Amino acid sequence: MRRSLCDKEGCCELSQAISLTDRQKRKVVIYDVLVSSIRHLYEEDYFNICAGVSERNICARLALHIERQMRECSYSSMFVGYCVDVEYNRMGYGNLKYYENHKQELRYMVSDLLIHSRGRSRNYLAVEMKRKGNNKNVKEDIERLESLVKSMPDNPESNCVYGTLVGAFISYSTEGAIIKIYEGVEGQGKNTWIIRYDYSTDRIAEERVY
Repeated sequence: MRRSLCDKEGCCELSQAISLTDRQKRKVVIYDVLVSSIRHLYEEDYFNICAGVSERNICARLALHIERQMRECSYSSMFVGYCVDVEYNRMGYGNLKYYENHKQELRYMVSDLLIHSRGRSRNYLAVEMKRKGNNKNVKEDIERLESLVKSMPDNPESNCVYGTLVGAFISYSTEGAIIKIYEGVEGQGKNTWIIRYDYSTDRIAEERVY
């Protein structure tokens, strides 16, 4: 039976989630959800990774694991009203989604994966995924992530996406995954951490880069 958030335990959990700082929310998104989902991806979908199936398939499988982790983690109430979507290209209630590039130009965007509300609430996570060795459009993907996590667009009149809590560029292979984390730092999008997952040992290594 699905538990209602109106019961005593649920209300306590919801209160805890609401009171989290942005830093605490980032840790939930990165470690409780994203890193845990990467582990599940390698546990359950390693055949697909080895078989070289399309990046879209791997991303879709990751989305399924993320959706599950969102509902099962300790702060699941933080994700009430949020969904995981792949190849999503709408903003708010049907308008096309845009980001602002380094020239302050609006660019049409389709993120590989999002944790978002499908409305106008703040995005929690934007992901771009590439198989190791595929360098096509990597520069554009990173520029998009940097733009999405900025606290404000450089042009305040731009009707674009900004303020995303966490951006992640994931490079995966049969050996494991490298996750570059992007956050808003002093108003700009920066690569702040690199997280490496080694499949053979099931170990995580972290490196702060900013």
